[in-house]
Amino acid sequence: MEKEIQPGNITDNLLNTFNYSFVETAPYGFVVPKKDKYVAVNLVDKVYQCLHCQKEIQVKYHHTGVTYFSRERFNKQKTIYEDLQMDFPTEADIEAGQEFTCRVRGFCEQCAKTALLDNDEPEQEVYNLCLELHKKDEELLSQARTTMKGAIETWLQTITESSQVMDFDLSGYDALRDLLCAVILEDTSNLTMLLTDYDEAKKRILSAAEALFEELPSTWQAYTMRPTAIYESMSDELYHEYTVAFPEKTTVPQDFFVFRLIEKARVRIFLQQPRIGSVEELLMEVGFDASWVDLLVDHVTALKK
Repeated sequence: MEKEIQPGNITDNLLNTFNYSFVETAPYGFVVPKKDKYVAVNLVDKVYQCLHCQKEIQVKYHHTGVTYFSRERFNKQKTIYEDLQMDFPTEADIEAGQEFTCRVRGFCEQCAKTALLDNDEPEQEVYNLCLELHKKDEELLSQARTTMKGAIETWLQTITESSQVMDFDLSGYDALRDLLCAVILEDTSNLTMLLTDYDEAKKRILSAAEALFEELPSTWQAYTMRPTAIYESMSDELYHEYTVAFPEKTTVPQDFFVFRLIEKARVRIFLQQPRIGSVEELLMEVGFDASWVDLLVDHVTALKK
């Protein structure tokens, strides 16, 4: 018997494996930072600088005390400061608790469209294809949700008299939900078209990625998209309460492309992850939106006035 597909399972797994491949840089662990491996820093913010347009994006961190940088990560900061011809704090400054700004150089989302997304180097192209596939995965769900809502709105337009709803069971939320589900299921041709377009794009992307994938070593480097509003570990080995830094809740999310190490084994998991392959799976992944019941209730109420 096939394993039942739980709502959100496919989509959640795709997002998790994409983040595992390209966003998360270290697994969770717990260690007591040792001075020979970590540097205690009064980290207050991070500044992203675009290599193309020189635009800077500042992200302020939620300050809870010192943050521990791995010495390797801290030395990389020193190199960036030197490249920018900026004064790097001395060891005495760091020990005295001088405020520190973490700096990273890469490409803003706008510049990445020309500098990276048209890149034909296999290392970058494989990532570009994975990013395209990730966006297709997310767009399918969004488009399906819009299509399902549209089916309900189209049906409601045919209900012009309150007498037309007398034959329907409107006794409670479950009854209303079942009615709207029946409306959606009455004609799934638009969902089938969405799925067909998605399947063609998926096959094209996977074929192109696999052809390049085999040429690449077990690890390589490329520019990958990282949201500026998510937490980050200041250690490439692991993250925990000592090394992790959290952006302030008011941070406006932006995507920034940073140069980082990519592991072939992780990417393979993302590429081989099961994807939505039928209308039934698509319906289960989207689920039922409670706001659709409000559409029905508001429409019926307006007819009775």
